[in-house]
Amino acid sequence: MSSSNLVAGGRAAGMADRHASVDAVDLSWLYERYHTQVFHLALRYCRGDVAWAEDVTQDIFLALLRLPRTLVAQESLAGWFYRVTTNRCLNELRKENFLRSAPVRWLLGRAQPNERTPERLAIARDELSQAFESVNRLPAKERVVFFMVHVDGKDQNETARTLGFSKGYVSKLLKRAEQRLTAAGWKVERHAE
Repeated sequence: MSSSNLVAGGRAAGMADRHASVDAVDLSWLYERYHTQVFHLALRYCRGDVAWAEDVTQDIFLALLRLPRTLVAQESLAGWFYRVTTNRCLNELRKENFLRSAPVRWLLGRAQPNERTPERLAIARDELSQAFESVNRLPAKERVVFFMVHVDGKDQNETARTLGFSKGYVSKLLKRAEQRLTAAGWKVERHAE
């Protein structure tokens, strides 16, 4: 079953209910096709925590059940899964950061986390957190393109195909993102293309 067949998948081709959601047959096909991509992307964001990545993957496919069938058929599915997974992971990371903050731990009656990490790792995490904050302040399209090119190693042509944009538009979004991050004090190595 192709993504374009999702509208008719499992029902008569002239489906009257345009707002019907994705059914079990479609979900099974989508899961088989995209769960590995979603899981591996989540795994990268959560620094290798398999349980965390599995939870995010499950949440993504549950969210898919709530989408109108016509929306799923119109989207570039690879781009949709990439965007939704990235946003879900970033939201989870923000939530974890918030819950680890001293005032929130105090309000919730939780003790200081007993993490025994070397000083260098703590500094690296702090810098990584600051970098993610800077990237998260980018407009959504620039942020997704920046992550796909700089973090996931996709070239601009592949990024354009995945997101359904022209290569010129992807190049423009990437350049803007790199300029904004450079202006914020980060060194960004430009991708030649």
